Amino acid sequence: MPSIDDDGELAALRRRAYAPGADISADPAALQCLIELEGHEDVSDSATSASGEERSALAAEPERPAPDDAAGAEPARPRLPRPRRSTVVMVSAAALVALCAVTALVVVQRVQTDPLQTGATQVARLSADPSFEVPSVLTPGVTSGTTGYAEYEGFRVATYASFDASADAAKCMTVWQPDLLDVSGGGFSYDGRYFLTSCGAGIFPANAMLQLSDDSAELRVTDLPSGTSLQFVYDREHDEIVVFRG
Repeated sequence: MPSIDDDGELAALRRRAYAPGADISADPAALQCLIELEGHEDVSDSATSASGEERSALAAEPERPAPDDAAGAEPARPRLPRPRRSTVVMVSAAALVALCAVTALVVVQRVQTDPLQTGATQVARLSADPSFEVPSVLTPGVTSGTTGYAEYEGFRVATYASFDASADAAKCMTVWQPDLLDVSGGGFSYDGRYFLTSCGAGIFPANAMLQLSDDSAELRVTDLPSGTSLQFVYDREHDEIVVFRG
């Protein structure tokens, strides 16, 4: 039979489990204690009920002589306490909360492509654009493996193989605005501030950053306000350019 202290603790745990604003699902130790105390209470209630039934049955039946083989009778199996339905619901809820937390963590990690983890907002993923021809003057010495990507706010991005001869070498990339590029006489000129090139290194992907200002020519081709920061990051696994805005 539970002690007075156990009864008080059981009452407190039940308030945390079933009262409005219940918080026991976030406390595994308290939830386990509730299961154990309710199990003890069920055993005590069952024993009390069984004793009353046995006394009634003995009073109603006449005495019988004990059989000779009573010593060999199979002992009764002990009854194990069964958790209450409400307790099972609480355990299931706690498991669901833990599962959701793990799922949320996985999702967040998938979105965080930004190698600097600066808290910038991912605003676009640019897929390869076969219809866009990258000017060869921008990739001198590169004869294959050049990819152009979809346009974002007047900007274009191209990736190409680095001069590192290894098969798994990180790619390089160039970011520019075609409206500000003038190709002539086997060369080119750029009438803007941000003609950006970058190469990856090992596990670190190629990336380029800029901040638009009132006096940057690139601002006039975009719909973005002055002071906007952009970061372009090459996602090698999906062959996409991830754009972050700050």
